[in-house]
Amino acid sequence: MIAAIDALLCARLAAAPGAAKIDGDRLLVRLGIGNMVAGGFGGITSGINIGPSLVNRAFGGRTPFSLLVNGAAVLLVISVLFPLLAAIPRVVLSSVIMVVAIQHFDPWTLQMIKRVASSATRQRRLIMLELLVVLIVAVLSITVNIVLAVFIGIFIAVMLFVLRMSRSNIRRIYRCDAIHSRKSRTAREMEVLERKGGGILAMELEGALFFGSAERLANEIDAAMAGDARLLLLDLRRVNEIDSTGAQILSGVSVNLARKGQHLALNRQGEVAARLSDLGVLESVTVFDDIDRAIEWAEDKLLTEALPEREGDHEITLQEVGILRGFVPDDIAAITPHLKRVVHTKGSVIFSEGDPGKELFIILRGTASAYLHQAGGGDIRLVTFARGTVFGELAILDAGPRSASIRADSELVCCALSETDFAALSERAPAVAIKLLAALGRELSGRLRRANRTIHQLEA
Repeated sequence: MIAAIDALLCARLAAAPGAAKIDGDRLLVRLGIGNMVAGGFGGITSGINIGPSLVNRAFGGRTPFSLLVNGAAVLLVISVLFPLLAAIPRVVLSSVIMVVAIQHFDPWTLQMIKRVASSATRQRRLIMLELLVVLIVAVLSITVNIVLAVFIGIFIAVMLFVLRMSRSNIRRIYRCDAIHSRKSRTAREMEVLERKGGGILAMELEGALFFGSAERLANEIDAAMAGDARLLLLDLRRVNEIDSTGAQILSGVSVNLARKGQHLALNRQGEVAARLSDLGVLESVTVFDDIDRAIEWAEDKLLTEALPEREGDHEITLQEVGILRGFVPDDIAAITPHLKRVVHTKGSVIFSEGDPGKELFIILRGTASAYLHQAGGGDIRLVTFARGTVFGELAILDAGPRSASIRADSELVCCALSETDFAALSERAPAVAIKLLAALGRELSGRLRRANRTIHQLEA
């Protein structure tokens, strides 16, 4: 059983990303025939040695001929050099055995013990279950019989493996025609996203990604991306473990999607971020700090294709601003004298949470993000405002304190409308002021409607 699992594991690790899938049945049949033939010459049951196989491939071995060369070298060493071992002093052999014994202190078990204290409650239970299996095998090895202990350990491990294999790693799947990023966009852009956002498929994953479960995930991704989806986003926040085979399969998924003109992005939140980096997965896929930024990236790709004119960072006119759609030139001319042009450098704070609200801002170039300060330190991004959108509009409606802090993500060019200037506009052109208030009301109701839809979609 162990030899069979090792063979399948090695075949997956040695395969290049995007290579054709290994026929596991055929591989095991060939391995079984080889073991039966070896038994006729006094050999013992064996599998494929993962370490030498990976080294062989790393140094250029790609064909069966490399295996023949490797086997011939091993046979030469055994037949010619083995007798020389008799000349090695016993103290040297004892030292070698001692070094091997020390090296066999299981680093995986020691790492799991360290993780018990730092992991979340659910993950801690899974880790303690793994350690319990180690403890049972160790105790039975000492008190009963090592052979019996190994068989019991294999049985428990197989049962846990089957249990994990029976569950999909996909916690939730949703499309981004109803769920959008926190980037505020113009009404025209939102219309495009609601019409074409279904081409963005997001998968929230959980549990452990290893040899068996990752293979199943790859098959589920192939089935899900067979439709009209063009962009796949993987949310790894709840993935608590990933091994080298799981990482290899993720790289293969990325290569296969690229061949079909599709794209993969993932977030690197959670405990697996460092592991993914160590395994080299982050070098072959598009990576973001959180799933919201991944959705924002996917939306931008769709919008660039659907609205080529939005490409670039040029300054737009007031007629192109979302809330001013439907305003005739005379309305724009009435508003313009009451607007003040302001420029903020990248990283500057436009206003802070709790400041008195005195003006709204219309973005003509650049982006700005709203943040809430956490009690324990750090900030939470609420929303990003893009070119053509408005923020701080509550200052005109209720003149209350600012509910969040706004910081410029890049050089920001805005038109500011203060409550004093709005009062002057109301006196000079009351119809235009009422029209502007109605536009602000529609903008707020649209944001509320989208938030309700997102909450409903996430709770479904």
